[in-house]
Amino acid sequence: MAEDPSATTFSVTDAGEPLSQRSKSQAQIIWEQFRKHEAALIGGGILIIMYLMTALAGFIAPYGLNEYRRFPVTAFHPPSKIHWFDPETKRLAKPFVYVTTAERDPVTRQRVYREQPQEGEYPIRFFVRRPEHSYKILGLFRSDLKLFGVDEPARLFLWGTNNLGKDLFSRVLFGGQISLTIGLLAVWVSLFLGLLLGGVAGFYGGRIDDLIMRLVEIFDAIPGLFLLIVLASLLKDPRNPLAQAFGLKMTSAETFLMVVIVLGLVGWGGLARTIRSLILSIREQDYAQAAKALGASESRILWRHLLPATASYVIVVLTLAIPGFILAETGLSFIGLGPSEVDSASWGLLLRDATARGISIQFVPWLLLPGIPIFLAVLSWNLVGDGLRDAFDPKKRR
Repeated sequence: MAEDPSATTFSVTDAGEPLSQRSKSQAQIIWEQFRKHEAALIGGGILIIMYLMTALAGFIAPYGLNEYRRFPVTAFHPPSKIHWFDPETKRLAKPFVYVTTAERDPVTRQRVYREQPQEGEYPIRFFVRRPEHSYKILGLFRSDLKLFGVDEPARLFLWGTNNLGKDLFSRVLFGGQISLTIGLLAVWVSLFLGLLLGGVAGFYGGRIDDLIMRLVEIFDAIPGLFLLIVLASLLKDPRNPLAQAFGLKMTSAETFLMVVIVLGLVGWGGLARTIRSLILSIREQDYAQAAKALGASESRILWRHLLPATASYVIVVLTLAIPGFILAETGLSFIGLGPSEVDSASWGLLLRDATARGISIQFVPWLLLPGIPIFLAVLSWNLVGDGLRDAFDPKKRR
């Protein structure tokens, strides 16, 4: 087998004769190849920014998840207009907003908001304190510091508001904590089941292999979305006999955990089948046979020698599976089977606001903005997965 030219480096004399040779680790080779994949680097950068922003949602979001006011009304408020120039001198000034008041359009009868310059200018301030709306950073440290905000009675809605006047930008940040995290957690469930059952099936074979593969076929025969809807509806509805039998009256946190488990159960079959085929091949390799001849236990051979050899494939497959889990959770939340809207939010729930409020979307197009982070997250994860696939494949190394 030809030696990978990127695996070694040479230092030479002026005459061109090699003096020394230093081998690179597999991780170094993969990272060097991954860095050459520009699209994957861009996707990875976008994901890092998105996960950091959602982790710090309480600090970045100008308002709380369910914060709104009844008067003056702010329902279906369009994105706030930020002014950058002084109205008198026409020179660049500190950004500010005006107070707005709601009126009815005489033609469409829809609510419209008019700026009131006579009420004065309200500058956008950074690093403001809001003691009445404190939050926890990463669920550990309580704080009341906000990245930016404006003084009352003015309001700053970067992406507009929903039917109750809740800030959409803030809800998108908090919703990302569910939609982005659920894909990562569901992948771990799928990884555990796929490695365990696929590895056991490939290593032992026989009746154990047949039993596990029949189980995989059963899961594959049931449409994934159908299984998600059935299990979610059975466990989420407290009036359902199954839910009553287990005494279930699920909170948002419990629903979140249930969705993670269900998504993992739906996604493990394909991984298990491929792991099985890889183990069937790898177990005949010389190093596996040598470990067996030296008296290593079966569990040690499987977990220390065979399964680690599938790591490159597993990393790529799971990276490409995460966007599928994100879309599945979004779909569940969109049809009302995700976490409750009362004390949580997800991007699917926010998209449902665009269709479930009895108002034409042409008058409130900003309610479709949560589709942007969904698109970016799915696209970025696919780009990262493509980059890892090329980096692990020696035939595609550049």
